[in-house]
Amino acid sequence: MADMIHLPNISYVDSNFSVEISFDRLAQNFNEAQQWLGDRVLEDCKPFMPLLTGSLQQRSHVEDGGKKVVFPGPYGRFQYMGKVMVDPDTGSPWARPGVKKVVTNRDLVYSNPGATAMWFETAKARHGKYWVEGAQKIITGG
Repeated sequence: MADMIHLPNISYVDSNFSVEISFDRLAQNFNEAQQWLGDRVLEDCKPFMPLLTGSLQQRSHVEDGGKKVVFPGPYGRFQYMGKVMVDPDTGSPWARPGVKKVVTNRDLVYSNPGATAMWFETAKARHGKYWVEGAQKIITGG
């Protein structure tokens, strides 16, 4: 016999009862939404990225089913932060082999007029609502 507990506005029954619910369709939707989001983030960041040679945009990619957007470094990190980095001893942006550059307070000047430091933040401010709505639409199947 099942144990029963009655409280004001609540009834609780402890019994041998099981339910199997398949979330396979939702899991597929979540995976599709994640991949879509990663791809969208990358594409929406590109107009705000530096474009001197196009190398950074061409090498940037999405990994792990859309969970990671990679802007390869150290060049990507340097460009993303938007600050001039120099050899600590010479003060030159051309560092000697093996020397780790240090960040200055001087802003980089990008050749792409639409480029910004921290381009993900710029893209998120412009497209973030669209990203959320698009992912929700895929997840809910609507």
